[in-house]
Formats: sequence, C-alpha cells, structure tokens
Amino acid sequence: MALTIPEAVLLLAIDDDRGSPLIEDSSLGIAIAGAALAQLVVDGRMRLVAPGEPGSAPGALVAASGTTSPHLEPLVARIDGATPADALSIVAGWGGPTAPTTRVRRELLEDFAAAGVLAREEDRFLGIRWRQRWERGERRDVEDALQVRAREVLDGADDTTVGAALAILHGADALPAIFPDRPREPLLARGAQLAEGSWASREVHRSIAAVQAAVVGLMISST
Repeated sequence: MALTIPEAVLLLAIDDDRGSPLIEDSSLGIAIAGAALAQLVVDGRMRLVAPGEPGSAPGALVAASGTTSPHLEPLVARIDGATPADALSIVAGWGGPTAPTTRVRRELLEDFAAAGVLAREEDRFLGIRWRQRWERGERRDVEDALQVRAREVLDGADDTTVGAALAILHGADALPAIFPDRPREPLLARGAQLAEGSWASREVHRSIAAVQAAVVGLMISST
C-alpha cells in the first residue's frame, strides 16, 4: 500500500497501544496541514512562484496542472496565491471540526478503516461516547512496513515520502514522542537533516523548505 505524505504522518503519529495520537492535537493538526501542502507540491498541484516571475508575488504558492488526492484538491482554491506560512495557517485553521486539516485527518482515518489498516473503537460511559480510538486493524503489515521504513530512513536510507513525513514531524517537534527508544540528540539531528530535503528538482526542494519553515513558525507561535 503506497502512502502519501499526510497518510504517513498520521499513521506514524498514532500510538499502537492507546489508539490515539502520540502528540498534542493541535501539533498533529499543524503536521497534517504541512504534510498536505508538501504533497500538493510533490504532486505538482501547487508550486512556489520564483523570484522575478511575473503575475504573482514571489514566494507564493499557486495552483499548477498536476493531479492530487481528492482529499487535498479542495485545499487548492483556498490557498492559491498565499505564502506557505499563510497557506499553512489556512489549512491548519483554529482546530475543531470545521478546520480543513480536521477534515483531511477524518477522511484519511476513514480510508485507513475501510482498508483495514486501522480499526475504529469507541469508549462509552452510560451510553455516551467520550473517546474514539483508532487501533491496529487486520492490515497490520502496512503500519509495520512504514515503521521499518521510517527507522531505515532515520538510519540514513533515502525515501522521498517517508523522509518528507519525518521532516514535517520534526518541524512539529514530534519525533522524540514517536521514537522514544532513539537517543534524542541524534534523532533531532537526523530530523534537521531530512528537513533540508533531497528532491528531484530545485523548485520542489525550495517549496518543501518553505513549507517546513512555515510548520516550525506556526508551532512556535502556537506555544
């Protein structure tokens, strides 16, 4: 099962034992928002305006001719022409059920449940649901393979999707919570290295770097 960057971010961020995110909810929302922007760039659906390019402000994200996931397509019209920082704020929103990142997260979880990767469980008290959990489903091989690949990338392997997911999670200060068995300083150093990126084109590298910087900036402003 090939995963997108937002899917990899979400699956890595969910605790296998508790069935809930390993990081605070707003941080996960920012991470998924950043992953969505990164995926739109990788898919060629958004691009960063180059310096000196006529028609749009330099450094703005603008719509391009690529195709992307139906979950991400509705974001394009909302962020077209925005800087990466503004686009991230738009997608992350203020949290809650109406935020774009909340919708994306919900739809990805539903996809995982439909595919058997995760199983939806509910905790109830006096007949009232007070917590929803997402535990491992029958397709445990998907999450297992992602975990193996993520650790390989942390050890130096090259993987565009998983590397981008780890870079976004590093920007959200989430790697220590997701990989608590790893020494903190080398883990953060590798996260910073992944944030530098290794992309097929200079334009994509520049765009992803801008998204990564926006994630870090929004994380700082929200704490």
